[in-house]
This record gives sequence, structure tokens and C-alpha cells, in this order.
Amino acid sequence: MTYFIYARDGTGQIVLKRESEDAALKKAHELKEMGWFDVEVRQDRKPAAA
Repeated sequence: MTYFIYARDGTGQIVLKRESEDAALKKAHELKEMGWFDVEVRQDRKPAAA
């Protein structure tokens, strides 16, 4: 499953993609430590095309 990490800083927003929940949560934690805010992890709900 795919996980997206959304985060904002004072000038804009980034969206990162990770393939595992653990990796997404780790990156979200790192972003918070670097000063990013509104950090959110969302799970991709669409099934991958065959």
C-alpha cells in the first residue's frame, strides 16, 4: 500500500510518498523535528492498476 506524507513550512507544502507505513511515520517524525508543521500521513485508498 502507498502512504503520502503532507507537510507545510512557512513558504509552501510538500507531498512525499512511501511504500510502507513505518517509513512514512519515520519521515513524518523527521519533518516535525526539522520544523515542518501540519504534518499528516494518509493512506492511498485506490487499488493499483493491474
